[in-house]
Amino acid sequence: MTASVETLHSTESFWSGCRACVLGGNGFLGRHIVAALLARGARVRTLSLPGPPDDSHPELETRTGDVTDRAAVRDAMAGARVVFLAAGPVGGGRHAAGVMNAHTAAVDCVLDELPTNARLVLTSSVVAVGAGHGAVLTEDSVFPNSNLKVGYVRAKRAAEDRALAAARRRDLVVVNPGYLFGPNDPGPSVMGRLCVRFWRGNLLLPPPGGINVVDVRDVAVGHLLAAEHGAAGRRYILGGANVTFAELFAGLARAAGLRRAVLPGFRPALPGPALWLLGALGELGARVTGKPSDVSLELARLFRLKWFASSARAEAELGFRVRPLADTLADAFAWHAGRTRVAPRGLNRLWLRTDRSAVPRGPDVAV
Repeated sequence: MTASVETLHSTESFWSGCRACVLGGNGFLGRHIVAALLARGARVRTLSLPGPPDDSHPELETRTGDVTDRAAVRDAMAGARVVFLAAGPVGGGRHAAGVMNAHTAAVDCVLDELPTNARLVLTSSVVAVGAGHGAVLTEDSVFPNSNLKVGYVRAKRAAEDRALAAARRRDLVVVNPGYLFGPNDPGPSVMGRLCVRFWRGNLLLPPPGGINVVDVRDVAVGHLLAAEHGAAGRRYILGGANVTFAELFAGLARAAGLRRAVLPGFRPALPGPALWLLGALGELGARVTGKPSDVSLELARLFRLKWFASSARAEAELGFRVRPLADTLADAFAWHAGRTRVAPRGLNRLWLRTDRSAVPRGPDVAV
């Protein structure tokens, strides 16, 4: 499954009539992988936990089930030429800790039941590549976060290691997406919730770290490129722009036509002790209410670092490309604005106001 750089693109000839299975097909990324497959003529079957309804399509078969249920996984993958494992828990804090082992359990289940001659594309994460204080990491970088007490990071890394250890007996490729933003996010996802909270004025100061931000639609196509052209047993970072949270907040403000009434550069960043305090208060609130919180000590540990990565390998070997960050954030705003409130109210308007000189552009509906 290799090709010259000039011909590296997701081809209809490869996917037309191809049987593909997307495990986690109704998640934020899974929905976009399904859409990209159907647009290229594939025949798609999904297996997902109950969630937002899937779009109907004559070549789409949806099933409800758990990716650690061997019988359900075996039946869903039957006859598939390509399997995408895009399912797995996300989040942090005490509510997420108990389910993080599902990443490795799902990988074990899929590897054991994978049809003969089928290729597996495993969705890992840029967090499995690692983070520091500004260095841009690659697939070959030494993982620097073995001692980081964040269940999601450890779970993603362990699941990826388990898959790569099986690469000699199974045809598989690992992809490591950056943090996903974009439209068609009915969950909404973790980053979708962050966007909405910012646009409502609920995030006053940015965390001190940074992330690799990428459009979910580009990552979905990157999965297809990995299935077609990726070398077996190889990792590919599917990332976009490396930005600090201050830079991300400024981009979100521009996308929504908002401006800061004070501290216009979204600086300084939230001091470290304050970030830890918010995390502790979030976990305390979760214990009292019994409901998950958007902030936790794990999130504080995560967002004090810079999760910066390079997609040079995927660009060179797969032909992976990404759209400008401004377009991604504008499309995300347009989609969320059509479905929920994305404007500050009350006291939040004291520091986040409408920028009359900026006009958010309309939604981009292309897949």
